[in-house]
Amino acid sequence: MRSLFFPLLLLFSTSAFASPCDQFFPNHKEIVVPNTVVICHSFYASVYDTKHEANIFSTESVQAKKHVVRVDSFKPDPRVVNSPTPEDYTNTGFDRGHMTPAADSNSSTEMSDTFYMTNMTPQYPNVNRIAWKNLEESVRKMNYATILTGAIYNGYTVTIGKHKIPVPAKLYKVVYLTDGSIKSFWADNLKTNKTTSEVDLTTLEKFTSLNLH
Repeated sequence: MRSLFFPLLLLFSTSAFASPCDQFFPNHKEIVVPNTVVICHSFYASVYDTKHEANIFSTESVQAKKHVVRVDSFKPDPRVVNSPTPEDYTNTGFDRGHMTPAADSNSSTEMSDTFYMTNMTPQYPNVNRIAWKNLEESVRKMNYATILTGAIYNGYTVTIGKHKIPVPAKLYKVVYLTDGSIKSFWADNLKTNKTTSEVDLTTLEKFTSLNLH
């Protein structure tokens, strides 16, 4: 796995170096995903598959709960060669769905950081604007240390845009609470879906093939 450090744009092998943004991962330790890069931002990191133009997951550390006016600024990520663009989603029927939410920002810089296209996945409008929005608002009320938000692409058959961004089958969110407990949720990325449900972490780990605890 490679780690991509911004703004120096240096690549490090994880066999010799820790991730440059371990502080954003659960327990401050990188979850290693083969054939991906770690992209460090101001308060979160994205684990990104550059071959398939897919956000595997984004992970964020606890933030002071401040209200920042949303300013949409979707943009390619200059740290990724051949980055997806906002136009990849145009007229596809899919929203540019944030993994780390814009509303978790507590400054204009952090807000802008969440609009890199490497932090997006194709989400049906009902999922993005209803199911996932409601879950995000609920999670903000929890006493969390870290939040990990990911996508499950198992068996995907649909891609969108010039960059052939894969459409995930499911989305999930793992909340690492300050008392040491973990809550996990997921949602089917289906056109008519408006709900999320809690899921056992062991089940989620089987679907993702990741060690999330």
